[in-house]
Amino acid sequence: MMLQEISDYKRKLRLYINGFAFLGAAGFAILQLSTSHPNMGIASALSAVYFALISHYLYKDGRYLWDGRGVLAVLPPTVFLAMHANPDFGIYWAYVGVVGLFLMLRLKDASISSIVFIAVSFYLVGSHFSTEVLYRIFGTLTLVAVFSYCFSYLIDRLLDSVNAVATHDPLTKALNRHTFNKSIEEALKDHRRHHVIAVLFLFDLDFFKKINDQHGHLVGDEILKEIATIVRKRVRETDQFFRYGGEEFAILLRHTRLQNAAHVADEIRALVESHTFVNGIKVTISGGLAEVHESTDVIGWIDRSDQALYEAKSSGRNCIKIYVPKLEGWDE
Repeated sequence: MMLQEISDYKRKLRLYINGFAFLGAAGFAILQLSTSHPNMGIASALSAVYFALISHYLYKDGRYLWDGRGVLAVLPPTVFLAMHANPDFGIYWAYVGVVGLFLMLRLKDASISSIVFIAVSFYLVGSHFSTEVLYRIFGTLTLVAVFSYCFSYLIDRLLDSVNAVATHDPLTKALNRHTFNKSIEEALKDHRRHHVIAVLFLFDLDFFKKINDQHGHLVGDEILKEIATIVRKRVRETDQFFRYGGEEFAILLRHTRLQNAAHVADEIRALVESHTFVNGIKVTISGGLAEVHESTDVIGWIDRSDQALYEAKSSGRNCIKIYVPKLEGWDE
C-alpha cells in the first residue's frame, strides 16, 4: 500500500509540475506572438505542446513519457533563445530552467543537463555583462543548481529508504511476501504475452522448529540471515530472492530453463549443507521447483512448487524435487 501511495504521489507531482509548465508556456507564447518576438512565441508554443502531451499521458495512465527527457528538447532551447534575444531579461529564465531540470528529470540526468545548461548560458551572455555582474549571476545560478541537487538527492534517498522498508524483509533483507506476489503476477503476464520462461523455486529449512526450541529464536534468526547471505552470493542479479514466510524462502528465476534452475537449486542446497552455521549448527534445506505454465494462474503456479516441496520433504528431506506436469496423478 505504501509503495502505491508513493507512486501516486510522484505521478501527481509530475502532473502538477507539467500542468503548470503548460499554462506558463502557453501564456508566454500568446504574449510573445502578440508582440514583436514571433520566434520566442513559436518556441514557447512548442514547449506548451510538449508539456500538454506529458500531462495527458500522466493523467491518462500514469506513464511518464520518455522519463521526462523530452524536456531537454524544449526547455533549454527556449531559455537560450530568450537570452539571445534579450540578455538583460532572458538571464532570469536561466534560474527557472535549472530548477525545472531537477523537477522534471532523474537526478543523474538533471545533474549533467544543468552543468551543460549553465555553461551554454555563460557563453551566450558572457560578452553582454561586465565581469563583476557575470560572476554574481553565475555564482547565484550555480548555488540554485547545488541547492536543487541537494533537495533532489535527499528526496531520492528518502524514497529509496521507504521503498526498502516496504519491499524487503527486515531480518534477512530478502524481498518480502508482498513483493513476491506482485513479482509472480508480473512473471506470469510476461510469459503469456511474450513467452518469457521462468521457474519458481520454493525451499525451507529442515527441522527448523527443533533448532529454535533447542538453541533459541535469536540463534534461529542468525541462521536465517546466513541462509540469505549464501543464496544472494549464488543467484544472479536478475533473479529475485524472497522470504516467503517463517523459515520458507522463494527464488524467482526468469529467462531460465527448468534444468538450469534445478542445477542452481541443488547448488544452493549443497552450499547450505556444507556450511557451518552459528554455534556449529548444521542445517539442510528441502525445495521444489515448478516452471511457469500458460494454463495456470498465480495460485496454481505457487501450488505446483509447493507440491514439489512437499515431495522433497516426503522423500527424506535435504533434496530438490521438480514438479512435472505428466505426473499430475495428484490432479488428473
